[in-house]
Amino acid sequence: MNFKIWLLYFGFFFLAGCSTQFKSDAETNRLKFSMQQANTIPIKDSVEVLSVSDMLPGDILLSSATGLNSWGIRLFSVSGVSHASIYLGLGEVAESVGSGVRIIPLDKAIGDSNNMVVLRQSGLTSLHADKLREFSVQNDGNKYNYKGIVMIAPWMLTKRICELPLIGETVRNFCLKALATVQLGDDIDQANGFFCSQFVLDAYKYAGMPLFEGNSSWITPADILHMRTGDVPTFEPTHRLTYVGHLKSWSFASAIRNK
Repeated sequence: MNFKIWLLYFGFFFLAGCSTQFKSDAETNRLKFSMQQANTIPIKDSVEVLSVSDMLPGDILLSSATGLNSWGIRLFSVSGVSHASIYLGLGEVAESVGSGVRIIPLDKAIGDSNNMVVLRQSGLTSLHADKLREFSVQNDGNKYNYKGIVMIAPWMLTKRICELPLIGETVRNFCLKALATVQLGDDIDQANGFFCSQFVLDAYKYAGMPLFEGNSSWITPADILHMRTGDVPTFEPTHRLTYVGHLKSWSFASAIRNK
């Protein structure tokens, strides 16, 4: 391979802004190099197909669709997901979309997606789940945060400056928070409503289980995906999320198995 091709690969690698980290491996006692994973498929394990009976209230659903908006968000965020929502239990999902916050059947949420992964916050109790439902019901019909989504679109590109490979975790976190404060602001007022990932973050904060100590308007669905165990997070999460399985995946045709 000639020098120009190597230079092209090198440039793409850096422009992609893929976060990396070095951490000591307890088993080998050596430094382990990890890269942020864009795919929703588990980092080490195979895809697990879920049924309704496998779900728990409070599970976080990250998904994508075939529309242009979904493709655009995935392209800008370099991720396999473009939407975030919460499973409330009893076959219901709370989400914030263009028409505003709504509670819809789980079957509809699955049907609107072509890929849906389920992540779970360990330690979530029935009391937390009740608070998530309470927050969703209180905000049902609230407007969509169009201002926030317009502001975060260019942020998905500029934050790549802080996520260049081989930048240390401490430096990356400081850079991201400083840049986000300047570009997006640090106003936690929800007068503008919610976009999808913002709704999930604020719901969890209301429930007393914040996923991230910072402004929820800084977080995209891709950032929530990277909070899973084994991945390299964008912002340092308060709690790591556990991969539960897929309700729909590009790797299999069936959407869900009812037991």
